[in-house]
Amino acid sequence: GNQEDEYFTDGIMEDILTQLSKIGELNVISRTTMMQYKGLKKSLRDIGNEVHAGVVLEGSARRLGNRIRISSQLIDAETDKHLWAETYDRDMKDVFAIQSDVAQKIAAALAVKLAPKEKELIEKKPTENMEAYNYYLKGREYYNRYKKQDNETAIELFKKAISLDSTFADAWARLSMAYCQRVAKYGFVVS
Repeated sequence: GNQEDEYFTDGIMEDILTQLSKIGELNVISRTTMMQYKGLKKSLRDIGNEVHAGVVLEGSARRLGNRIRISSQLIDAETDKHLWAETYDRDMKDVFAIQSDVAQKIAAALAVKLAPKEKELIEKKPTENMEAYNYYLKGREYYNRYKKQDNETAIELFKKAISLDSTFADAWARLSMAYCQRVAKYGFVVS
């Protein structure tokens, strides 16, 4: 409900989708497609039919200080029955473990066996620095607005994330994407 923390909730959702997409047996619908349903009053059956999905993952993420609460439910789109549900109430530093756990439990609920490499990829933390991760999530939010000033803000936020963790590959990748967006969309060269 906190408008200022919406970037955080959207970022957590995108990261969980990314974790799920690492599982070869699952077909995960993109964040871009799913964001069009945000805030709409549609049934899960209608959403499932529109995106050709048999199951839908829904949930919420909230934080208060250094605590995070993530609730996730995996629902059969046709019957509207819960296949799996879990609530995590932990320290913010556990956010990557929660994302990994959600992906692995969804795989188990769908009777999908993870290959060792998939499990390793899902469990890998992108950064140890939570402040860098926060800047990264904010940067992604600004990047996804597709406006010139927001692109500039995204670049600065990704740079802040990298300054806190120079090994944060996802932040480097997004910084590169933001520079590409700048040149492609706004026609000016990186300074």
